[in-house]
Amino acid sequence: MPEELRLFLKERFGVQGPLSPGRFEAELAKQLGSPAKRASLLKAWRAYLGGGGREAVRSFYREVLKVPRGEALVYGMHLPFLEFYAKEVPSRVEGRVLEVGPFTGALVGFLQRQRPDLEWHALEGVEEAVEVGRKRVPEVAWHLGWAEEAELPPFDTLLLLSVFPEGLVDQDLEGRLAPEAFWKRFAFFERLPLFLRLLRPGGLLVYGHGPFLGKSPEGVEEGLRRLGFSQVERVGEGEYFLVLARRPEALAEAFAGEALEEPWEEPEPVLAGGVDLEEVRTLLEAGNHKEVLARLPEEAAGEAAYLRGRALLALSRYAEAEEALRRALSEEAEDLRALVLVELGEYERARSRLEALAVRGGRYRLALGRVYLAQGRYADALRQFVESGLLEAEVYIQEALERITDRMRRYAREGEWTEVSRRAEFVEDLSPGLLTREMLRLGLRAALFQGLFARAERYARRLADWDEAEGFLGLALSALRLRTPLAYRGEDLKAVEPYLTETLSRAEIPEASLLLGILRQREGRMAEALYLLEQAARHGEGEVAGMAFHHLAEVKRALGRPLREVLGDHKRAHALRAYPAPYLFRLAREALEGGEGVLARELLSRARDAGLEAVAEEDLLGLLHLLERLEGPWAAFSVLYQALSHTPQPPLELLALAYRLSRAFRESPEAGEVRGQYLAALYASGRAKEAEEVLLAELQEHPQALEVLFDLAEHHEAQGEWSKAAGYWQKALEVALYREKDLALSRELLRNLLFLKPHDESLALYLEELKAVGKGLKALGEEAPSLPESPGELLEEDLPRFHGEHLLVVGGHTQLRSRLVPFLEARGLKVDWYDADSAGVGKEALRRILSRLEKAHGLMIVSSYVGHDLSEPVRLEAERLGVPVHVIPGRARGATGFLRALKAFAPEVFKKALKGVQ
Repeated sequence: MPEELRLFLKERFGVQGPLSPGRFEAELAKQLGSPAKRASLLKAWRAYLGGGGREAVRSFYREVLKVPRGEALVYGMHLPFLEFYAKEVPSRVEGRVLEVGPFTGALVGFLQRQRPDLEWHALEGVEEAVEVGRKRVPEVAWHLGWAEEAELPPFDTLLLLSVFPEGLVDQDLEGRLAPEAFWKRFAFFERLPLFLRLLRPGGLLVYGHGPFLGKSPEGVEEGLRRLGFSQVERVGEGEYFLVLARRPEALAEAFAGEALEEPWEEPEPVLAGGVDLEEVRTLLEAGNHKEVLARLPEEAAGEAAYLRGRALLALSRYAEAEEALRRALSEEAEDLRALVLVELGEYERARSRLEALAVRGGRYRLALGRVYLAQGRYADALRQFVESGLLEAEVYIQEALERITDRMRRYAREGEWTEVSRRAEFVEDLSPGLLTREMLRLGLRAALFQGLFARAERYARRLADWDEAEGFLGLALSALRLRTPLAYRGEDLKAVEPYLTETLSRAEIPEASLLLGILRQREGRMAEALYLLEQAARHGEGEVAGMAFHHLAEVKRALGRPLREVLGDHKRAHALRAYPAPYLFRLAREALEGGEGVLARELLSRARDAGLEAVAEEDLLGLLHLLERLEGPWAAFSVLYQALSHTPQPPLELLALAYRLSRAFRESPEAGEVRGQYLAALYASGRAKEAEEVLLAELQEHPQALEVLFDLAEHHEAQGEWSKAAGYWQKALEVALYREKDLALSRELLRNLLFLKPHDESLALYLEELKAVGKGLKALGEEAPSLPESPGELLEEDLPRFHGEHLLVVGGHTQLRSRLVPFLEARGLKVDWYDADSAGVGKEALRRILSRLEKAHGLMIVSSYVGHDLSEPVRLEAERLGVPVHVIPGRARGATGFLRALKAFAPEVFKKALKGVQ
């Protein structure tokens, strides 16, 4: 709640923090500088402090609002009380709530945010404050006027918070008054009924005296009871209190008048029983506490109650002492009462009073430290204990140090080294001698982890002076500027060798064994290094042990130990401190070359878990070779396939390797894709003969593979070898018709053959056979596509008639273009065809294509016959011009494959042509 209130005050009113009233003039001088600028406000301030009444209040607040950040100064002086009100008031108010004297509305605005379910009003007598308040806190209903004169309907809750004493308090007034003196000083029974006109019968009054002098919670409670109020209740203690009560139907005027007529007299120094208080004080100073209690009655009040309370406190009768001191009604008694409340365990009730008394030092600081210790504020408690200067504080100092150490241990377990370091630094600043060994150890670790090497060296030297092994290790690490031994990157360990040996002479610390073992390894003293690293690996934990196993493996390699033993240590090192994937790959290759196949597979598996991408970037071919030997072709192919997918133009060697690996699972989609890429790369590099050899080898393995037959047919078409091409198309037709029973594919392949050999009468037999199969299907009740009567009709089947539309084609081979262009032009289509054999990919060819593209009604790209450098710019330009684009994926599958694609694309060509006509 205090943090939320302070944020609210900072955002809306510019309040930075609390301000003592005694610092008001100094702060004003700091802000305004010129004496002339602050003269009027200082005059109003002094009149306000002198009890100048309503006019002094009005003048002061008017002048404050003229000063930049003047509101912040006022709220800063009231901030501790605002925090108390913000904590206690929201849960108690009800209905329609009115705050009297809200100034510019900081408190009522915050309360409205806490209880938006209630209706909030503010009544202020300073017109300028009301204007500012309406802008700052528009959520509250504002009223202008003084509470004693305002005519408003009565409210359910009336807040008189730090307002009733205003204008009637001067600097010479006592901080605490007896009830009668309080009633007389503030004209309680005369003024309060004027305020109570604003509260309905049964409504709740909330009274807070605020930071002003003349407090008397007992006087407020007794006065309200005399006026007939019910459910009178006090909340809080000492300076900070609220009195809550329910208004009666009618105020009891008779009691008020009687109370005001009683003259105020100073309390008699001698009790009614005739006991001399001076004699009682003498007995008290002599330590005769029982005699003091015997002379002073339990119902004693005033000075006698104070003396009785001191005697009871000395006898450790704390509950009785607290009651006696409460009846004493003096500042001195309240100070002593705060100490009694600490003994009773009422820490929160005692805290505010003790915070004000702490400047006196001694037992008050000791008591305040006990309060903080009970509330878990261990650092604050330790400061109070140390500054108290009392011998009895030593026990509490040790307890506070233990609590702080416990917290440091917890933060160390959670890895919050900043918090550990902050607490060690606090204790050191308070007194370096307070740092315990455990604190120094934790502080040393925290300083090293944070890179605070000067502080780490200071802590380490303290520990070393106490002959602690951790101190010598800390001196070594701070000298090397290492946060941890794991950060070692080849620093000179010879300079810190004495510290490391001193450490190990006192305790077997794995970190020291590790660093000294690395030093011996670098010096070539392998036997000593072996012993030290074995100790570090055996006793170390986590990454320290992992680093020890790593260096132990290197030492064993240098000593010629068996490869299995060396690799076993590497495997243990990886389990504790993970190696990067390339290093694991190198270990796996070493294991395989050394005949340790099982270890090689295990290390390769660890490398796979770490991610083989980094290995593939470093040594792809070596990785593929290792994978193929250990895990088979598919594992190697998978890695290579992923690498190829990220490579825009993979080299032919990798494609050849991928093709070779894929032969073990040639039926998979990935294998088919790689085969296509490999063949396309061979054609692009002018190695058509090798491509033919690849296809023939594929056909020999699988004589009825349709894709291979298609590729061979197109290959011979591109070479102009029509008879060979027709032979492969015919074989593909027989496979599709007799083996696959695919009528649609058979129909397309027959169309290809008719295109190549239009006068071959033997092809009519295939047409008749297709018709017979179709009739058989119809007889069985299945649907079958009808076939034309003659081969010529089949060739031109369903191909639309064009009317001079302009088609641009990019890709394909020269033989395909030479045969199809006359055929298409005969059907009314104007064709510009740039095949891959003649166009190339130069800038001149691209310029010619783009110049024709502007007049085209459609663009077709045969993707597998044209390079990306040519097809992609053409496609992008066509999209910019709004020319429809059709890409034939993969191979065209002969002339009829292109015609089939053109048939599907024809509607887009017609649409573009019609738009051009319009």
